[in-house]
Amino acid sequence: MSFNHSKVFIEIKNAYVEGIDTHKRAQGLKHFFLNRGTSFSPNIPILKKINFSCYEGEKVAFVGSNGSGKSSLLKMIAGIYPPIKGTINVCGEIAPIIDMGVGFEQEQTGRNNIKMLMLYNNMLDKYNKETEQEIIDFSELGKKIDLPIKNYSSGMLARLAFSTSIFQNPQILLLDEVFATGDNYFVEKSLNLMKNKFRNTPISIIVTHQENIVKENCTRCILLRDGNIVGDGKPSEIFKIYTRRKRK
Repeated sequence: MSFNHSKVFIEIKNAYVEGIDTHKRAQGLKHFFLNRGTSFSPNIPILKKINFSCYEGEKVAFVGSNGSGKSSLLKMIAGIYPPIKGTINVCGEIAPIIDMGVGFEQEQTGRNNIKMLMLYNNMLDKYNKETEQEIIDFSELGKKIDLPIKNYSSGMLARLAFSTSIFQNPQILLLDEVFATGDNYFVEKSLNLMKNKFRNTPISIIVTHQENIVKENCTRCILLRDGNIVGDGKPSEIFKIYTRRKRK
């Protein structure tokens, strides 16, 4: 498929990603000591032969049961999980809202962490005082923005991470279960902002279990199972397949 029609794109071909099986890792340590250093790999495939393309204007949801690989696929696109085989090409500035607090420094204040997260996402060039104030206002952290984030609750940390990432105005927006943490008011406010960002960001991809969010905001849905893409189509069609499989 040609990239000529789109300046912002994602293309993944025959990609595999491995992860650590914690049970096998424990077995591996025992094996290592009992067999005098003989190697034993605890790695297991978590994504297998992934082929996925996404272009400017697409609003995509990754769905599937827990452990299906949807979050891992998002992390591969973000560059967190590099493939061991296959290729991935991403053209566009990415703002990943994936693991809340990744890129943050616990001893630093919330204000300093705004800069650090933008640096972590390679978007420090978009930092200015106006953007910083927008982030602080939206997060509603008030004076707590100048406290070390080690004193933040998980909800406060999620609010800071979401606010910092969403105000970066990226070309590719990656969201992973961002509304699982926080009070109902902030979740509703964030959802309204996300809808606006979804419409105005060239490529938006979300991982969520909430069918209503997908159907209201996405034009395309990817179903994953056991590290494989097993469905790709309109949200209404994919959720019918997903629901049938969950009942089996």
